Amino acid sequence: MLLAASLMLHVLESTLPLPLPFVRLGLANIVTVYAIITMGVGDAMILTILRVGISSLLVGTFPGPSFVMALGGGVAATLAMWVAFGLAAPPLGVVGVSLVGALFHNMGQLSVVAILFTGPGPAARLVPVAILMAAVAGFGTGLIALLALKRIDRGGFPGD
Repeated sequence: MLLAASLMLHVLESTLPLPLPFVRLGLANIVTVYAIITMGVGDAMILTILRVGISSLLVGTFPGPSFVMALGGGVAATLAMWVAFGLAAPPLGVVGVSLVGALFHNMGQLSVVAILFTGPGPAARLVPVAILMAAVAGFGTGLIALLALKRIDRGGFPGD
């Protein structure tokens, strides 16, 4: 069910106009945040890898550069969110976990770009923009994940 939800969010997001060619909101990461908090890193990592693989097949980016960058960012984000939620002292809340995930997703993608495509110089010039975009996207997806966790914990939505 979580895989289907993350795929739906990813495909939906791929239809939205982009403010910059490489900027996405990361809506599918709402599901990853939920999985980290409720299921742990193993299941969340499986979810991330399956989502990246299947969604890249659905939107036609497999096995190109976008797929490799998404996989690098997704794995980095999932591991970082696991550390932020489970190992940080004190552990971060849902929004904090999402912010860490967004930051590490962008840094993971830039690392892939630097290693495979451009070298460190051009990729490093994108770091300030990546940090700013991670803050905006991570905060937004974190708030949505927090609301979803609260609704699910109460057993549904108002009026159910």
